[in-house]
Amino acid sequence: MTTNYLDNFYARLGISKNASPTEVRDAYYRAAKQLHPDTNDTPAATELFLQVQEAYETLSNELKRTEYDSFLPEDIEAPPDIMVNAIYSREILPISDSPQLIYLLLNLIAVKEPIEQNESSKPPLNICLVLDSSTSMGGKRLDAVKATASNIIKELAPQDILSVISFNDHSEVIIPANRGSDYSKIDSRIRMISAKGGTEIYKGLNAGLFEISKNSQSSHINHLILITDGRTYGDEDESLQLAEEAQEKGVTISCLGIGHKWNDKFLDEIATKTGGSSFYASNPKNVNKILNETFEELNLTYANNVSIELNSEDDIELRYAFRMSPNSSPLEMGNPLELGSVPLGGNLSILLEFYLPKIDEETDKYILGEGNLNLTIPNRAIPQIKNKLIFSRPVALNPEKSPPPQVLIKAMSKLSLYRMQEQARNELAEGKVAKATTRLNNLAVQLLSSGNPDLAHTIRLELEKIKDGNSLSEEAEKQIKYGTRALVFPQERNK
Repeated sequence: MTTNYLDNFYARLGISKNASPTEVRDAYYRAAKQLHPDTNDTPAATELFLQVQEAYETLSNELKRTEYDSFLPEDIEAPPDIMVNAIYSREILPISDSPQLIYLLLNLIAVKEPIEQNESSKPPLNICLVLDSSTSMGGKRLDAVKATASNIIKELAPQDILSVISFNDHSEVIIPANRGSDYSKIDSRIRMISAKGGTEIYKGLNAGLFEISKNSQSSHINHLILITDGRTYGDEDESLQLAEEAQEKGVTISCLGIGHKWNDKFLDEIATKTGGSSFYASNPKNVNKILNETFEELNLTYANNVSIELNSEDDIELRYAFRMSPNSSPLEMGNPLELGSVPLGGNLSILLEFYLPKIDEETDKYILGEGNLNLTIPNRAIPQIKNKLIFSRPVALNPEKSPPPQVLIKAMSKLSLYRMQEQARNELAEGKVAKATTRLNNLAVQLLSSGNPDLAHTIRLELEKIKDGNSLSEEAEKQIKYGTRALVFPQERNK
């Protein structure tokens, strides 16, 4: 029986501990409508539906609910209108002298659906586009970016705020932060951007953060989108410091790299520090699709700036964290751990890997970690929410062995492909060519068997180059990295 902070039957239904029987029933019907496998084909839907059903069977029965409540902490509470579900790889941990791993799939689901949000209830967007206008962006790349930016402006609501920055080795404020501006004037300003100079990302980010900060409020969706095709030199540390400042101000950063000359690790780090994502456009034709989908997702944000402050005993270690959806991405290991946003009509799904030392005694509650779940719900009177959080498992001497839930098996299987390429890149960087070659070959085999021949073929071609003493090409690195990342949770932008 799960009775932890944010890991309990009330959290599963997204309701208060004081909810009336009618509220319990209504919450169940809404959850069932969203999660029933007949209407929801996402990987986690079946398991989440079973968890919701288990919660309802207890909370809808007065005697069972009274007994269940007796095991709960008195101050237990859940974030408003969000269902919280935790799926563990093991129901019961065994006593063991050896270290062990346990996986946790955490899902946050908005109770409201997209159809319930209208223009008046939608929180204002506060968007800043930071556009690379260096010489290498000239031609189709910059044309595609400018055309997409102009199209996005047409879709802005009257309450939305937009700013546009152009940067090369200098930065220029093309559109100061403003709402309800003259579209034709903005469009002409954007179309006048021309390509010249080098790439200094810090200058663009600094100007962009300054503009977006003018209206950065918890009642807004504050999002900066950095678009570049090149590497920055000498200002990486300053740029990362700006990303940390953005996170502190409640500003999320997304990064879009065009072509293959940009530093994907660097842009990933900038984005993940704020709970954002990085995206790869192999050619200018992909720019419009990626940016439009990003804009649509921003308009469907229910809660943002979601993070976990998690403290564990000294020997327990959170080793890896990955956002399965939306926008699959590894998370930067920090405390707090920045998770991203909860979308309407979808779920924020995070896979956590815990390393446990030896366990030498039975207990009802072996705590993996405890702390707080923090998030911002912009359209609430008090947007910033903080709830206590505990992850734990019971421990027994010889528990009955049972397989992990299917949703976890599938998630870990898909994630293993992405982690294989991560490890191979690290091994190549460390000069462990034989290990990397073996790992990449295994990755190609698995991709081929799972119906991804194009990606497998790319790896095979690169293996031939490695045999000749070459390293992975920048283009192949990005194709393999973002290709395997997209397989974790296929979305429209990844097709």
